[in-house]
Amino acid sequence: NDNFETSFSGLLEIIDRHKDYVDHHTNLLVRALEWERNQKQTNYLLIGEERQKAENWLKEKFSNEQSPCIPTDFHCEFICESVKNANNLMTQVFLSYSEKDRDIKEKIRKTLMRESLTVWTNKTDIKTGVAFSEEINKGIEGADNFIYLMSSDSLKSEYCQQELKHANSNNKRIIPLLIEKVKSELIPVELKGLQFIDFTKAEDKEQYQIAINRLLGELKKDPSYYEKHKILLVKALKWQGQNENPSLLLRGYNLQQFEAWLKVAKQNKDYSPLFLQEKFITASLNRTEESSLEVFISYSRSDSDLARKINEQLQELGKTTWFDQESIATGTDFQQEIYRGIESSDNFLFIISPKSVNSPYCADEVEYAQSLNKRFVTILHRSLSEEDRRKQPSALASVQYLDFNQHGGDFGANFYELVRTLNTDRDYVRNHTEWSQKALKWQQRSQDEALLLRGSELVIAENWLSEAEKNNQKPPTTELQKEFIRASGELRDRLQKTEAERKQREINFELSLANSLSRYSLSIFKPDRSLKALIEAIKAGKILQKHKAKDLTVAAALHQALTQGREGNRLVKHKYSVLSVSFSPDGQTLASASVDNTIKLWKVETGEELLTLTGHEDGVFSVSFSPDGETLASASVDNTIKLWKVETGEELLTLTGHEDGVFSVSFSPDGETLASASVDNTIKLWKVET
Repeated sequence: NDNFETSFSGLLEIIDRHKDYVDHHTNLLVRALEWERNQKQTNYLLIGEERQKAENWLKEKFSNEQSPCIPTDFHCEFICESVKNANNLMTQVFLSYSEKDRDIKEKIRKTLMRESLTVWTNKTDIKTGVAFSEEINKGIEGADNFIYLMSSDSLKSEYCQQELKHANSNNKRIIPLLIEKVKSELIPVELKGLQFIDFTKAEDKEQYQIAINRLLGELKKDPSYYEKHKILLVKALKWQGQNENPSLLLRGYNLQQFEAWLKVAKQNKDYSPLFLQEKFITASLNRTEESSLEVFISYSRSDSDLARKINEQLQELGKTTWFDQESIATGTDFQQEIYRGIESSDNFLFIISPKSVNSPYCADEVEYAQSLNKRFVTILHRSLSEEDRRKQPSALASVQYLDFNQHGGDFGANFYELVRTLNTDRDYVRNHTEWSQKALKWQQRSQDEALLLRGSELVIAENWLSEAEKNNQKPPTTELQKEFIRASGELRDRLQKTEAERKQREINFELSLANSLSRYSLSIFKPDRSLKALIEAIKAGKILQKHKAKDLTVAAALHQALTQGREGNRLVKHKYSVLSVSFSPDGQTLASASVDNTIKLWKVETGEELLTLTGHEDGVFSVSFSPDGETLASASVDNTIKLWKVETGEELLTLTGHEDGVFSVSFSPDGETLASASVDNTIKLWKVET
């Protein structure tokens, strides 16, 4: 009896030893069998926290004792396929092989998966009904390493050679495995110079293990470098394929880490970055940062697979997103960066699961989004218990969720419903974000008036607020938005009142001036000063006309000047039409240009002709005094410009170069340059001194 008790205790101890590990073995096997019974559909794979735990379980090694149970190949495949699915079918290894080498290929594939390495092959990863070569290329682009099973058959295979060339053109790390002895002349240029790993004795268990260890050692060399090379390539190709869709560009932490990778990669002679990768990063660095984004994605880490997939699909549709795995750069204040992301996003997308509704971090994000009256869009990812439902924030409980378990869990069908929801009232929600951002900035800057809305922007905001309150729009406006728009309106009214008062003062001053001018006109009216009186009266009349006002004094001055005044001077000595006149800077002399080929200088005060300047061979179209009044320029149909000394009428220079008549001349303010305009369609600049 004592022996039985001792033995039984020993049995219980053995059963309890590594209990968690053994439980995982059983549970994962059950899940894997369910996956197989359902034709290995992706919605039966592990996701989120379950996948992460399974991956850690597979990596667990028992170095100092015997493993309580060994993972089957089925375990390994199920877990690795779950990891591959979480990474959008990107893998660590692409296996290129000849069909005749499929047995050794399969053996290597299973060994790699037992080491938690994800593997892409054309047998497991090409779905029916898709372009074969296109999918092969995607598999190569989405793999860290390209493993080539080298045999006589693979070296002769057109498909294998195409795969090899594509891997080489994308600067993939190529690892050749020698499956059988081959003739050196058959080895393509892409493989020459590379170190082969010898698998020719793979039938021998010990030799196979030696070769596998060498392969694993090679794969473990700088894996982070090749993973980033792959991810950047896939993103850049997607960006290129969508006509350089700006929503797919990198930003925040993602941009920061890939920019750093690029600096290192440029030093790598064997697997350097492609021009496309550099172009993609440059475009990302030069992008204009959006003032607002369409979607902020809030989720628990256990739901990161779905969150990442939603983020990528939204970006492919051209929607701008805030996703913490991409948007938070290192060294930033995590919480403040999240708050800014919520502030700048039109929609707050929350992924519902037991983990997320119990997460204090998610609750904080929900609370802040609610304080800004953000539009909530919720996705049910995993069912909630009654207790979880009671715990979830009220802001989530009041929103009708989109059940991503509907349609048999088909992502595409459920994603369509999400996009339709996001597109509802899109303009209203975008404006909600814009006015909220501006109001927050105004509040943070102690309500600085310089940040208030003005002009058409204020009109749009007031109309938006009116429509929102009248129609009970969702999400509702915030008190801060109302206060901000109201303060903007009050500032506008105050400025308008101030401007109206200023204009009235200006009008009063001008009317007073008109009255003074008219009184002055009446006071100076004499036969020899009637022209001056008329000018003053006209000035006063123009002011009244401008303001549509009436004044008896102004009317009297105009009446007297018009009825009793006479013409002061008439300058009539040109033979033909006068085309241009110009006053000297001191106002004492007038120059006139005529079709009669002459220029005349007149004394303004008396109308006396001072000089007649002759020399042009055709009509003169323009005259202009220099700023100092000493020189006169004239332009003629004879294609020339002439410079004259005003005091004596002496011709100083004749400027030639235009190919047709010159119609206008003008001095620069400093008098050093002369401009001329001609019918020959040109303007010429002349240095006056020379």
